[in-house]
Amino acid sequence: MTIKDTLKLSLIAAAMMTSANAQSAIDGDDLPPAKPGQCFTKAFFPAKYATTTERVLASEASEKVQVIPAKYGWGTEKIKVSDGTQRVVTIPAAYKTVYERVLSKPAAQTWRTGLNANASEASNTCVQSASAAGMNVSGATPGTCFYEHYKPAKYQTTTEKVLASEASEKVQAIPAKYRTVSKRILVSEGTERLVTSPAQYKTVKERIQVSPPRTEWKRTKCGDRGCNQSEVVCLVEIPAVYRTVTKKVVAKPAATRKVTTPPQYKTVNVQELVQPASSRAIPVPPTYKTVTRKAKVQDASYFWTDASGKNARSRTTQQCNKICLTATPAKYNKVSKKVVARPASTKTLTTPAKYTTVKIKKLVSPASERRIAIPATYKTVTKKRMVADGYAKWVPIVCKSNMTRPTIQRVQQALKSAGYYNGPIDGVWGAASKAGTRAYQKAKGIPVAGLSVATMESLGLY
Repeated sequence: MTIKDTLKLSLIAAAMMTSANAQSAIDGDDLPPAKPGQCFTKAFFPAKYATTTERVLASEASEKVQVIPAKYGWGTEKIKVSDGTQRVVTIPAAYKTVYERVLSKPAAQTWRTGLNANASEASNTCVQSASAAGMNVSGATPGTCFYEHYKPAKYQTTTEKVLASEASEKVQAIPAKYRTVSKRILVSEGTERLVTSPAQYKTVKERIQVSPPRTEWKRTKCGDRGCNQSEVVCLVEIPAVYRTVTKKVVAKPAATRKVTTPPQYKTVNVQELVQPASSRAIPVPPTYKTVTRKAKVQDASYFWTDASGKNARSRTTQQCNKICLTATPAKYNKVSKKVVARPASTKTLTTPAKYTTVKIKKLVSPASERRIAIPATYKTVTKKRMVADGYAKWVPIVCKSNMTRPTIQRVQQALKSAGYYNGPIDGVWGAASKAGTRAYQKAKGIPVAGLSVATMESLGLY
């Protein structure tokens, strides 16, 4: 049997593998398409790099600063040691007495109740009333008087027949008529009630499917197959799982039945209406009475006249108010006051400033600097640049069931011929066989993932 046939039989053999290191099912979304019995391991493909040389700046161009110190010499200088003094002398103000005629009460024109200077002042209401009646209040001269008169209202007496009470109706009530009769009446209606019969149950057994048949990726340890990963996954078939359960079912459902009782009647005396109550309307005529009324035919009024007193003695009027414009001359007082003849002032008394000669150190030439240019320096560096990222990928490996002694002997012989194995051809997958496999994979650029299918194909064994 060839190795290729042996690998095909691993589809059945791997499904029967069980191990103490087996773990729970894994998420196989990122795994390649597989059939039950195939095994995979996660291999890392390292990143690829390219080496280049480049001339880079070692130090930038700069400047070196050389400081030239300042130079000093001695000399003399006249300096002020005192600004002198100032003193302010005050000169008091001088005053004089003057006399002045001051207005104590200005001239005024006042509306009074008479031309007498002692007459009381007329109210603003009277002055405004006279102006509203057409009197020339604003253009009047002192000594002018205006008079207010009152004209009473006129009334006329009449008699009139008025309605004392309106026409109406008087309502007379007619009582209802009744009779007594015997009647059979319902005192209790028939009743209904529902009586329930409970449900009856029985116990039955049923075989149900707990989980359907499926395939799952299972984790296993790498074991002694020489792989450099701690995790290997295989696609295995898991049969359906069944369980027998006991359950209680309804043998006879719950039901209800209706129980009824007949209605009850009683004979009683009832008063029936023979003729309903009614009413009759009796008309009542209206009544009248004679009344005497006093009606106003002319309203009372007020009016004003000038000082001549026209209509002041009329029979139908009487004098009410009087306003007269009076003049009051201005009054003055003679007062004395003290005024400034010469204002207060000040006078400043000063003394001259004072000076002295001192020896001082003077700057002859200031400090300076001289800049010396320093050129830039360069060096050549070797850079390693990544041209392709590293990545991890699931790769097929030879399952444990296929790691037979003849298969291992063929792998050892192929590795020895390629110069990567120096041990005995004994069919034992030991440390030397694993090291030789890893060295061959690294040299050929094959992912380091134990005895993978890609390694078998590269060795010409698959």
